[in-house]
Amino acid sequence: MDRQLLEPSLMDGHLTFTHDSTGRPVALLPARCKLGRHTLGHNRFRAVVRDGEAHISCLACATDTADHFWRLSATAPAPDRAELSEERYLELVLHRAQRAVTAGGHGD
Repeated sequence: MDRQLLEPSLMDGHLTFTHDSTGRPVALLPARCKLGRHTLGHNRFRAVVRDGEAHISCLACATDTADHFWRLSATAPAPDRAELSEERYLELVLHRAQRAVTAGGHGD
């Protein structure tokens, strides 16, 4: 197994926001786990924003020793609402998966 997948990562990116029809901020959370294996629907994840960082943990991945949570920098206080977004974090999921395949595929 790729050791990189087992160790906690550095910051993965930035937490993004949108606004609802009343102008209130809504946090956009990744809709897939960090490893790209699971969708994060109801009761499948835990999100905590604290000290300028958002941790979004995949509960299915948390059962093994994988690096199971996104670390996203948060420049604003946590809003009252959040939504899952497949599109906003797709590039981060694909980039991470590509790094894992490249590192593991060459026997380096």
